Amino acid sequence: MLLEYPADFHIHTCLSPCASDEMTPINILNMAKVMGTKILGICDHNSAGNINAMLNMAQDYDILVIPGIEVQSIEEVHLLCLFESEDQVFKLQEYIYSALPPVNNNPRLFGHQWLVDGIGNILGEENRMLLTSTFLTVDEIAQKVHELQGLLIPAHVDKKHFSIIGQLGFIPENLKVDAVEFSKTTTKANFEATFDNINEYTLITSSDAHSLEDMVYQKTFFLLKSLNFKEIVMALRGLEGRKVLIKD
Repeated sequence: MLLEYPADFHIHTCLSPCASDEMTPINILNMAKVMGTKILGICDHNSAGNINAMLNMAQDYDILVIPGIEVQSIEEVHLLCLFESEDQVFKLQEYIYSALPPVNNNPRLFGHQWLVDGIGNILGEENRMLLTSTFLTVDEIAQKVHELQGLLIPAHVDKKHFSIIGQLGFIPENLKVDAVEFSKTTTKANFEATFDNINEYTLITSSDAHSLEDMVYQKTFFLLKSLNFKEIVMALRGLEGRKVLIKD
């Protein structure tokens, strides 16, 4: 029997300098529990530094945490890169860190980049400036993600800034994407009416939560046989009855 699982693939922790300090693993998981969200994609800017804490804390919850990173390409395109395992996401992180400009973050200008444990105790602070473009092209990021057997989802493509359509004007035909995300500022109907040929892609919408309040936005559901990464991949590909549903 297939069941519906509410999902939000785009959540930031307090590691992202633009996110609230309240975005700790325990707070994120408790808010998801209140909302009934069963699938969380944790995608901080250019880093997976709080993924281990999220995964460890999630063991006490009936919630699937998907390790991810929101990577910013040299074209200033944001891409959600999601993986089945912690090992895979850390390999991408190593690749991303090698391609970041050698600039330190300025917390007074951009915000702190907190590394925390599951209950939010501060373990340290990431010094690399995460809120910037890497030296990697969209194609190079996509190639690495697929090499690591991850999922590639262009983020908030309806936005004018930091989106693949906003920056490039289109989604390249040769770019293998697993889904396309539209933002909470539009509806599925308006999104489909605005962008030509967008229906050829699997669509999702996410909160892009930078605060707990943002997580109230919940419109994407996965029809799955069980709650695991392989079932999610099947749903994104529309296999054996699995599918993605958007409820406006």
